Amino acid sequence: MLSPFEESPNYVGIGRDILAGTRALIGEDMADNLERYYQDHWVEVDPERMARYEAMFQWRDSHEALIAPAEIAAGQVVADYGCGPGALSVELAQRVGETGKIIALDINRAFLEKTQTLAEDKGLGTRIETKHIEGEEIPVNNESVDRVLCKNVLEYVPDPETTIREFHRILKPGGIAHVSDSDWGAVVLEPLGERFTELMSAASIAFRTPLIGRKLYGIFRKVGFANVRIQVLTTADTVGGLRPVLHNMASYARVSGQISEDKIASFLEAVDQAIEDETYLALLPQFLVTAEA
Repeated sequence: MLSPFEESPNYVGIGRDILAGTRALIGEDMADNLERYYQDHWVEVDPERMARYEAMFQWRDSHEALIAPAEIAAGQVVADYGCGPGALSVELAQRVGETGKIIALDINRAFLEKTQTLAEDKGLGTRIETKHIEGEEIPVNNESVDRVLCKNVLEYVPDPETTIREFHRILKPGGIAHVSDSDWGAVVLEPLGERFTELMSAASIAFRTPLIGRKLYGIFRKVGFANVRIQVLTTADTVGGLRPVLHNMASYARVSGQISEDKIASFLEAVDQAIEDETYLALLPQFLVTAEA
């Protein structure tokens, strides 16, 4: 079994192989649904997942390093692309002040409703405008925003290059796009690396571009952004902080039908045992790209 460090075979190819095999097992219609699952599973989110996401996506002081390069300041208009339940949008709304505005964008209407409710609960409702994304074109005017932030979203979009071109379109000249995303080929999970690779191979149906992290720099340069900077941040998790992420991956693998429930349950039990035994180590590097329009 390949280590998670290795690029080949990458998870995109594995995912396509899985879908080909799945067609024979479950039929064309359901397999077609799985081909769209990378995006469809964000359009409709069941209550259990919603509760999990609201807990996972809370703003924490430790996240500061992930957005600092965007240089958010008072008076700015900031687009939060893929706002989720709204914790980041609300944090940004506090930073832009009364003269600024946050445009919170998502394909999930429930996320937008939760974002607006959270903003109103914090007394920031007038600073946030929610917009529903229905295609690859962002519903924002040309050269109308100072900043675009996009956190852990581009791995799910149909075509990252198209989306990043849209960032360039809506930014004012000299405006900044700041993106952070994972790279699932760079994950470390010990002592369960080989078992995680098997699980992630099945879970790859949930991602359009699971290796997006390493691709971001090149795409930003190709699209025409200037002063493109990249950094990679990671923190060693030895206490199970990434356990909810692993449970998410298990749920995706379960949907694929390509790994048995016994194997999934055994993997999750092994994660808990490793945490208890203090042999657990997880790294999920975040690739940060900051660039000027």
